[in-house]
Amino acid sequence: MDKQKLLKIIGIILGVAIIFIGGIYVGKKTTPIKTVTITKYEKGETIHDSIDKPVPVYIKQTIDTGKFIAQCVKDGVFYELFPEKIKYDTLILDKTDSTKIIADYSAKREYNETLFDSDTLGTMKIKTSVQYNRLGTINYSFTPVTKTVETTKYVERHILPFVGAGLSTFPSYGAEAGMFINKSWGFSVNGNYYPNYQNIQNLPKFDVSVKVLKMF
Repeated sequence: MDKQKLLKIIGIILGVAIIFIGGIYVGKKTTPIKTVTITKYEKGETIHDSIDKPVPVYIKQTIDTGKFIAQCVKDGVFYELFPEKIKYDTLILDKTDSTKIIADYSAKREYNETLFDSDTLGTMKIKTSVQYNRLGTINYSFTPVTKTVETTKYVERHILPFVGAGLSTFPSYGAEAGMFINKSWGFSVNGNYYPNYQNIQNLPKFDVSVKVLKMF
């Protein structure tokens, strides 16, 4: 191989290398770092506990019984027990009604309520009862929710360089380098060397072409 051929081959190789290295450099310079934050709420283990026979912190005695009964009648408190005894916002009772009063007083009323059910706080439930005007044992369960924040940083590359080489049975030897911009359009520079150019009319020793590319 004479010196001129060698210089041309070296020139093609250097040109391809410059395009490739330049693409990498420009790609890094134009590559921003993006941050993605994902917030997850995961349910934890349910906690069970109870408050046995809670004691009131304050008891207010009714002084005026008549006025209290009148207000209860007005609020509809006694309609369930004595629907037929309510006359003009007044409760008219006799001795036989004591059985109903005692039965209502001794009735055990059970409650099972959800205080809150939140995707970010968790779930709180209570179960209790009322009997003899007393609050029974309070059983509660709490399922907490744990907040987890995951932060991921990634590089979004706007310029994607590439390089390639090949040969054919023509024979020919080729090299290619180029880049895609924003994962859409791109271009490449191709160089081919034909070792049998002397045996084929009008066949050049080297040729260089430029391609416009589209990524799908």
